[in-house]
Amino acid sequence: MKNWFAILIIAGLGFPSMAQTGTYNVIDQNNLKQGHWIYFNRDKKLPDYRDDQKVEEGDYLDDQKNGKWTHYFNNDKIKDVITYVGNRPNGYAIFYYPNGNKREEGIWKNNRWIGEYKYYYENGQIASDWKYNNQGTRTGVQKYYHENGKLMIEGEWTDGKETGVVKEYFENGELKSEKNYQDGKFDAATSKVYERKSPINSTASVKAEPVKDKDPAPANDGGEEVKYKDGVFDGNGMYRLKDRQGRVARQGLFENGFLKEGKVFQYTSDGKLFKTTVYKQGKIVQIINHEEAGR
Repeated sequence: MKNWFAILIIAGLGFPSMAQTGTYNVIDQNNLKQGHWIYFNRDKKLPDYRDDQKVEEGDYLDDQKNGKWTHYFNNDKIKDVITYVGNRPNGYAIFYYPNGNKREEGIWKNNRWIGEYKYYYENGQIASDWKYNNQGTRTGVQKYYHENGKLMIEGEWTDGKETGVVKEYFENGELKSEKNYQDGKFDAATSKVYERKSPINSTASVKAEPVKDKDPAPANDGGEEVKYKDGVFDGNGMYRLKDRQGRVARQGLFENGFLKEGKVFQYTSDGKLFKTTVYKQGKIVQIINHEEAGR
């Protein structure tokens, strides 16, 4: 995330090809940018944008970004809206997927999230609802959600470590486990694991089944020879997308930001693969639930 904001700051320092007068892109007598500015791709020279496409816009005060700045995808949808103070991101920030759905939002200050933070699946459902202290460390009740909207994990964190009972739930809402932690350390002796009471039936097209073999290796998808596109994700073509921990989260054929043919991988809070969702023609055709190691 730090690198992402650094890129945004650097990108905002480029000058347009020609200083303009009127209601925007004003340079005062001291050669300082003032008021509302709009950058088009003829100024930024970003790949896969037309020259006349708007790339970003926002307000300057004495040559420094202040207030809300908006960046755009090459499909003209909003990419993010970031609050600046004195040319630095400081305040509410929201990021979007190319399809227009929210990706993440919260308060960004001093290169870290503080307060309430939310991350979303590409389908619009909330994925994580976290709380950070003013030092950017997760503290308070933390929640993870399944892609169907049901709660997946809920527990208390203190200074970035699990504290007390952390509950996990199956996709149908049934309690899966109650894990006890002391200062981030898992206490297996006092933890409980529960069997599923009923099968998942979130949609008629979903087939839920356990995995007989060990967890698959999503990084190479079973050794299939697949060529994925490199560079900035533009929402169309074969891509392998990773989460912020560097794990493969989605891979396959995308159209307009939606996964049409491929797989979605989900992980537990301790990094184990627990679910693979298979898409065909844009629809879920199979959900594979992986047994956690050691159970």
